[in-house]
Amino acid sequence: MDEINQIPQQNTEQPVPQETDIAEEQDDDSLPFPRARVVRIVKTEIGGAKQVRSEVKDAINLWLGNLLKRVAREMGNTQFGSVGIADFQRATKPYDMISDIIKDQERLMISVQKLNADADHIGRELSRFFNVLQGTQ
Repeated sequence: MDEINQIPQQNTEQPVPQETDIAEEQDDDSLPFPRARVVRIVKTEIGGAKQVRSEVKDAINLWLGNLLKRVAREMGNTQFGSVGIADFQRATKPYDMISDIIKDQERLMISVQKLNADADHIGRELSRFFNVLQGTQ
């Protein structure tokens, strides 16, 4: 009779979610973007073998929010009643041009090095010319 009244014991343990997943999925209202999405993008670009510290995740999120504010402020300077794709392109153009500016810097530095080499060569040629004229060769 005791066997009939006993309630069979069930396994009541539930899997515990990983702490890192919970931390990434919880969004902080002080951050401009969902933290999990920002972290996912960062991790795909740097590789899965590296850990990203919490302060870096928050700093990237805040920086992206500030960048968006600057772009939105620039788009708001339109003369029209609505913001169009041309306003967006105008506002983001400085950021899109950064790689072009870096390439231009490299090209200019190579040109300056060539000009310096040419100037040194011309200086040596002039010294030799004047030495010949003065007979001090």
